Amino acid sequence: MYLVTGATGNVGREVTGQLLQAGEKVRVFTRDASKVAHWGDRVEIAVGDFTDQESFRRAAAGVKGVFLMNGILDNGVFRKLVAAAKDEGVERITFLSSAAANHPELLMGKLHKDKEDAIRESGVRGSFLRPNGFMSNTYQWGKNVKADGVVYNPMGSGRFAPIAPEDIAAVAVKTLTDGESAGEILELTGGELIDVPEEVSILSRILGKELRCVEITTEAAAQGLVQSGIPEHVAKAVAKTFETVREGQAAVVKDTFEKLMGRRPMTFEEWAKKHASRFA
Repeated sequence: MYLVTGATGNVGREVTGQLLQAGEKVRVFTRDASKVAHWGDRVEIAVGDFTDQESFRRAAAGVKGVFLMNGILDNGVFRKLVAAAKDEGVERITFLSSAAANHPELLMGKLHKDKEDAIRESGVRGSFLRPNGFMSNTYQWGKNVKADGVVYNPMGSGRFAPIAPEDIAAVAVKTLTDGESAGEILELTGGELIDVPEEVSILSRILGKELRCVEITTEAAAQGLVQSGIPEHVAKAVAKTFETVREGQAAVVKDTFEKLMGRRPMTFEEWAKKHASRFA
């Protein structure tokens, strides 16, 4: 039995599905059971909240491994979750971290690195997935793409190698179910360098719709995040990651996925074709 947190998210949903496809038993931890009802009796549902340590403890009881999201920014709360998992005999935790953890001097890096350290210090075997950006981040474009065919771009022509949630999930499942892969820092990227204007061009071709890519400042992007409900300090930290891409510091391709999974990761075009309905 494996416990999946964030099962309604882009990665957690894929982790749940891929574990089931592999014949594993799955329990999902959620605040709202109705949001995972589509799994039917294929999964066990544990209702609770990260801020309620006892609900998480009950969810972790009897499971071999946990896929843990970075959903809580309060490090004290996160440590309690990890302690509860350890108390329940969880053997391994796969934590969805970030490439930002390579730079703990930055706020976004510190938020992730501190949580990795909490798992390390607990004594539970941990695997730390550090993706360099999700292809599904482009879902944020959906509203403007549908309304007026515009994508606002705070990253300029900076190139990076985003990875598909499906591929992140495949690595997560492997680390949970294969003890030989556990206990590693896994830096994950897609297999190609691309910039936002190129992504927009690809999406435009797939949708058969003219799209404009409008460059904006990282400050304007941060303001937009705040207006969407993200706390200001988090919005500023995210905007800082936009700056690293704009400045060319994210132009890195890692072969971690291919070495671990024995196949190439999805290209952005392959992923966008699969999910085109989200933008149409």
